[in-house]
Amino acid sequence: MKKLLLILLCSFGWSIGQAQNVNVTFQVHSPDSTPVYVFGSWSNWTNWPGDLMTDIGNGYYIKSLSIPASATHEFLFVNGVGPTKEILDPAWSCTNGNGQYTNRVVTIGAADTTICNDWQSCNTCTAPAGVVAVTFQVYQPDSTPVYVFGSWSGWQNWPGDLMASIGNGYYATTLYLPSSTVYEFLYTNGVGPTKEVLDPAWPCTNGNGQYTNRVLTLGNADTVVCNAWQSCNTCTVASSTVNVTFRVASPDSLPVYIFGNWSNWGNWPGDMMTAISANTYEVTIPLTSSTPYEYLFVNGVGPTKEVLDPAWSCTNGNAQYTNRVFIPGASDTTICSIWSTCNTCSTAGLNSISNGDVKIIVSKKGILFMSSQYTQTSSIQIFDVTGRCIYNQEKSVAINNMIPVSLKTGEMYLIRCNIDGEVATFKAIISE
Repeated sequence: MKKLLLILLCSFGWSIGQAQNVNVTFQVHSPDSTPVYVFGSWSNWTNWPGDLMTDIGNGYYIKSLSIPASATHEFLFVNGVGPTKEILDPAWSCTNGNGQYTNRVVTIGAADTTICNDWQSCNTCTAPAGVVAVTFQVYQPDSTPVYVFGSWSGWQNWPGDLMASIGNGYYATTLYLPSSTVYEFLYTNGVGPTKEVLDPAWPCTNGNGQYTNRVLTLGNADTVVCNAWQSCNTCTVASSTVNVTFRVASPDSLPVYIFGNWSNWGNWPGDMMTAISANTYEVTIPLTSSTPYEYLFVNGVGPTKEVLDPAWSCTNGNAQYTNRVFIPGASDTTICSIWSTCNTCSTAGLNSISNGDVKIIVSKKGILFMSSQYTQTSSIQIFDVTGRCIYNQEKSVAINNMIPVSLKTGEMYLIRCNIDGEVATFKAIISE
């Protein structure tokens, strides 16, 4: 017998939070070769063979990624020099059941989580304790992009893990590594790229005249490592960071990205954006406050950049490289732009009804709107996580009547409705 699947209680004028990212730590046990990767739909399957995982001993590999919360993702593990995908049976309960593209399926909630699977199996696992977050920061490298390259990957992911600009000459990235372990590493940069040059006589190195690397001895706690480029001098990042949510409305193709100088233009086509409605996409990026940034939106399989007029007030005025400009303030903020224009779009929350109360019950069989104050819905649209409209009804339906529509268990949907002339959008996940 099925139980009630989801109840959304919404007070008109109260805004439900926007879709955000959470940290998901993927772990896999006993792959049959190395290196090992995790490959998933959060990248739109565009970064084959996926994100390199770190060996944490006893046959376990780990990778932590920031991916959209409150969403269903497909993924699989990949390994080997080839590399090759793990083989899954579509009849297994942990898969999507697709006989042609058999992937694992996971529904992520609103909190950070850890997933551990045995290779080529639906069996779950428990990795050994002792993984800590290590934030690497480097100051004033002599070119970009910038990476950190270390023994934790077996030196197999040259030029290393890409570091993001956090302003004022600093670059940073956070990795999850086994604690109580000694590592060697160095920073690399440039289009080439090239390694920083260290003197083996310096105390921060391994003293090896042929392969001169930095040395890091990890304890049992999360840590921050900050180094000046090509020096044993340590550094301290003094600037503050704020979360900036970028939105773009009405792009002309998919997928959609934002590309900016916070990465020193080193991660083309940029950070992938997530659909939050039929024609609006967003991503949240941590940026340094009071720092000027340039950026633009990118889309399509090609992909291609939006075309801006350097005479427009929202741009840098550069006729050759015409980008949008933005300076974050001291607090988290949201900015919303219409594709290829300087026109802004609404940064209000997903819900915009101004007064009264509505209860919405969502199940696999349909949607029920309940209210003592409102009388009817004049239109309803339902969108899946890609922004595709899967249901559209323009006729009026009385409140307190079930609207039959087939929805899939484990999927996230955006439900937009017009209730007595006021428009609201609700987010729902259908679960058992």
